[in-house]
Formats: sequence, C-alpha cells, structure tokens
Amino acid sequence: MKHIVSYSGGKDSTLMLLLMIEKDMPIDDIIFADTGMEFQELYDYIERIENYIGRKVTRIKDDKSWDDLFFAVKKKGNNIGEIYGFPMTMACAMYDRLKRRPIQRYYRSINGEYTVYIGIAHNEPKRYARLKHNEKAPLYEWGIDENYVIEELKRRGLHNPLYDTFERLGCYTCPNMNMKELRLMRKRYPKEYEKLLWYGEQAEKYAKRRRFAEFKPGWTVSELEERFKKEEQVELQFD
Repeated sequence: MKHIVSYSGGKDSTLMLLLMIEKDMPIDDIIFADTGMEFQELYDYIERIENYIGRKVTRIKDDKSWDDLFFAVKKKGNNIGEIYGFPMTMACAMYDRLKRRPIQRYYRSINGEYTVYIGIAHNEPKRYARLKHNEKAPLYEWGIDENYVIEELKRRGLHNPLYDTFERLGCYTCPNMNMKELRLMRKRYPKEYEKLLWYGEQAEKYAKRRRFAEFKPGWTVSELEERFKKEEQVELQFD
C-alpha cells in the first residue's frame, strides 16, 4: 500500500502535510501538479516547505503546456478555426488537462493499492462527502477548520503570502479571479499581470469571434486594463 499526499501548496494541504509528518503517518510520495502557470511566489513557497520538512515534492506535468492548449485551433463543432483561448469561468478545461489528467496518469502508474491524502478542512462537508474509497482527508477527520489552519500556519511562520491577495490559489491566467483580486494582482504581481496582458493580446489577435477573445464574460483583458486605469484616474482626482 502506497500513501500519497496530494499537495497544492495551499493552506489546507500544507498544514495536513506538516501534521501527518509530526504524527509519523506513512508518506511515500508528495505530489504537486504543475500547470507551468503558477505564481512564482507559489513555487518559492513550495521550495520553502521542502526545506522545512526536509523532503522533496514530486512535480507532475502534462505532456501539453498551457500555450499548447491556449493556441490550439478547434477542428470540429460550430467554431472550427477558433483558438481555444482562455478557459470558461467555473469550467476550467486547463485545470482538467494540466492538473487532473497528469495526476490520474500518475495514479495509474502505481502497482498495487494506494491511499491519497487530500487537504479538506472540517467546514467543507460537501467536498468530504465526495471522497472516493481510497481518499482520506485527515484535517476533516481531526475536526480542524479553516480558521485554525490559517492561524496555525501563521503561528509557525509558514503563512503563504498569496492568501493576502487571493481567496483561493490558481494560475495567474485564471478567469475565476474576481475583480478585487485582479486589481490587487495588477498592483502586487506586475510580472504575472504583464503576462496576462500578453495572453489577452493574443486572444484578441487570433480570435475570430468576440467571445473567444474574452477573459471573463463580457470582458477582454485589455478592456479590464482600461477599466482599472480609469479607476486610478478617478482615485487621483479625489486624493
């Protein structure tokens, strides 16, 4: 039986991993599905956790990259010739291809039985109810909720700074970011924001119909940038 920690670099999976190690629970591998589009701060944080626990995290990647999928051209259906562009909100094909599939491929490569440990806090009963027979959620079973997770990581000096900007972690090209998060990303993560602007330009350049150029429903990246600039101008007028 193999024991595998599914690690995202997020707060729940981080504290779960730390407590499992402290409780001397068996861990054969710690896996992280890398989309290649994570914030650099997440990569830095994972390296920090590796140094803290004295173990390496296994990076798993798909054979396709974000760019491969973003610039792929539709060859069937009603939108032949359109690029796929940004994923739809709430239905991320990129997540499925760049995270779910490589993880499932990894599981299929295992000979014999295995148990996967997933970071689910006690205040997430619906997620817990969806677990498969070979999946476990130690935090939930220990009665540990989100508030405790946050405070405990801060107490240990292991708070992930991305949570000062985002409610949930994801790619820097994720259309599920809300407007507040996008505004903060623009100010605090200019490197990644510049990349998002570039992908927005490419979407507008290659898309034949507007909806394939959009980043969020009703908005292209360039339109969002213009909106943010106007908001700044208004703020300056009232300063």
